[in-house]
Amino acid sequence: MTLPKHFRSSRLRIGVAFSSLALVLFAAVGVLSGEQARDQAQRDAGAAIEQLADRLAFGLDAGLAERFREIQNLANLENLFETRLEPERWRAMVDRLQSSFPYYSWIGVARPDGTVVAGTQGLLEGRDVSKRPWFAAGLQRAFTGDVHEAMLLASLLGPQPNGEPLRLVDFAAPLFRDGRVEGVIGAHLTLAWVQERRAEALKATDPANRVEISIHGPAGTIMGPAAPAVEVLRRLEVGPAIVEWSDGKAYLSATARAGDAQGKRVFDWTIVARQPVDTALAPAERLRSRIWALGLLATLLFGIVGWWLAGRLTAPLRAVAQQAARISAQRGGGAAPADDDEVEQLAASLGTLLTHLREREHELVGLNASLEARVAQRTGSLNQANEDLRSFSHSVSHDLKGPIGSIGLVLRHLVEQQGERLDAGTRRLLGEVVRECDRLRRLTDELLSLALVEQSEMTMEPVSMQALVDEVVAELRRPGAAGAAEAERAELVVHPLPEVHGDAVLLRQVWLNLIANALKFSAKAAQPRVELQCRATEAGHEFSVADNGAGFDMSQAGRLFGTFQRLHRASDFPGTGVGLSIVKRVVHRHGGSVWAEGRPGEGARFAFVLPRRPASS
Repeated sequence: MTLPKHFRSSRLRIGVAFSSLALVLFAAVGVLSGEQARDQAQRDAGAAIEQLADRLAFGLDAGLAERFREIQNLANLENLFETRLEPERWRAMVDRLQSSFPYYSWIGVARPDGTVVAGTQGLLEGRDVSKRPWFAAGLQRAFTGDVHEAMLLASLLGPQPNGEPLRLVDFAAPLFRDGRVEGVIGAHLTLAWVQERRAEALKATDPANRVEISIHGPAGTIMGPAAPAVEVLRRLEVGPAIVEWSDGKAYLSATARAGDAQGKRVFDWTIVARQPVDTALAPAERLRSRIWALGLLATLLFGIVGWWLAGRLTAPLRAVAQQAARISAQRGGGAAPADDDEVEQLAASLGTLLTHLREREHELVGLNASLEARVAQRTGSLNQANEDLRSFSHSVSHDLKGPIGSIGLVLRHLVEQQGERLDAGTRRLLGEVVRECDRLRRLTDELLSLALVEQSEMTMEPVSMQALVDEVVAELRRPGAAGAAEAERAELVVHPLPEVHGDAVLLRQVWLNLIANALKFSAKAAQPRVELQCRATEAGHEFSVADNGAGFDMSQAGRLFGTFQRLHRASDFPGTGVGLSIVKRVVHRHGGSVWAEGRPGEGARFAFVLPRRPASS
C-alpha cells in the first residue's frame, strides 16, 4: 500500500514525531506530578482532620475531668460539716450547681437505702433508686457511667428538642461521715455538652471543607454519622487514611481516643473526623488539571515548531534535488527520486525538543523550590506556635504565682490570728483553702521550671554527677525542706558516678526530681531504700534510681513522663505530675533517652542514658 504524497512528506512526519514524543514525555511528567500532588494533599488534609479530632478529644477529656471533680468535691463537703444529711442544704447546693452548668439534667442525694432525699427542682425526691447502676456503684466508690438512655427521668424531663431519646452520662460518689457511708450523690449529664464541644471544634474549619465529626462508643454511634466497620476503625488508629463508610462513600478519615477522667480511662470513645475524598484532594486535582492543560498546549506547540523547522531545513535540499533532476533529464536520463534527506531535519528537531525539555526541567525545579518554600513556611509557623505556647506557660506561671501565694499567706495569717474565734468547721474549710493555695503555688513553680527547661540556653561542660547527687541529697535532707523526714529515714545507697558532658543546672533538675520521687514513693515501706548507680553501655552512660516503694503497673508506663500525668492518687502521694516531664525533656535535650520499670508494691527503677560525646541542644 502506497501512502499519499502529503503523508510521505518529511515535514509532516517530523511534525507528527515531535508531537508524539512531546505527548509521551509530558504525559509521564503529568502522571508523576499528579500522583505526588495527590499524596501531599492527602497528607496535609489528613494531618488537619487528625488534629481536629485530637482537639475535640482533649476538650471532652477536660470536661469529663471537671464534672468528675465537681461531684467529688460535693461528696467531700459532707465531711466538712458537722450536721447530718440535710435535704434543704443539699437541694440548695445541687440547684446552684445545675444553674452554673445547665447540662446537668439532674443532681441528687440518696440515703444508703436508695431513697432520694434531695434533687434538683425537687425531681425524684422520695423515689427509690437503689436498683439503678449509678447508685449501687456510688455506694462503693466514685463512679462514672457511659452513655445510656434515661429511665426515670425520661418521662419527667419531656422529649428532647431534636426528637431523639434522652441519653445521659452518670456520675456518683459516696458520702462518708466518721468512716461510714451516709449517702450517695449522683448526677446525670446530657449529651448536649458533647454536641457543644463538637460544634466548637467544627467552627475552626472552613465549611467549604465539608468536614464532619462523629463520636462512637462500644455500644455504637453516640453522635454524628454511623461508624464504619470495626476493622476500618482499627486501621485508622495507625494514621489518617481513605476508607469506605457505611453509606458506601469514601472519606479521608482520622481518629482520636477520648473518655479519660482523673487519669483513668472511664469511657472508650472514638472521635472520628472525616472529609469527602473529592474535597480533600481538590487542590491536587486542580494542580493536575493545570499540568495536563500545559502538557497538551506544549504538545501542540512542539508539533507546529517541528513542522515549521522541517520546512525550513528541507527547502534547500529539495531545491538541490530538483536541480539534479533537471540536469539528469537534460542528459536524457530518468528523473531520480527526489526523496527528502531527513538526517539534518531529525537533528534539528531533537535539538529543539531538548531545549524544551530543559525549559520544562527549569519549571519543575521552580515548582519544587516553591513547594520547599511552602514547607519551610509551615515549619516556621509551627515553630512560632510552639514558641508562643512556651511563652504562654511561662507567663501563666509568673502571673499565677504571686496572687496564689498572697491568698495563701492572708488565709494562713487569718487562721493563726483569728483561729480561736472561728468555729471548727470554718477552720477546717480555711485550712483546705490554704492547702489548695500551697498546691497551686507548687504547681506554678513546676510549670515555671518546665518553661525554663524548654527555653534556657544549654551550657555544655564537664559535669561531675557524683558532686551533683551529693548536693541534691544534702538539699533534700536539710531541716525544714519538703520531704526531709523521708530523706533522713530512707537508706540512700550511691554507687560511684562518672563525669559527663552536659548542662549542670538542667542535670541537677533530673537528679532532684528522680531522687525526690524515689523517697516519696518508698516512704511507706517498712525499711525505705533508694539506690543510685551507673553502668556503661554502647549508647553511653546509663544512670538509674531504684526504690522499694509503691511501684506501678507497666501497662501505664507510657503515661509516666507526660505533663500532669499521675498513676497514684494525690491523697496517697502528693505531687503535680510535672517532675518526670522535666526529666524527660532535659534528657532529650542532651541527646539521651529515659524509661521506667516497676511492679505494683515491689518498687520502681527509673533510668536514663546520656551519650559519651557532647550533644547539641
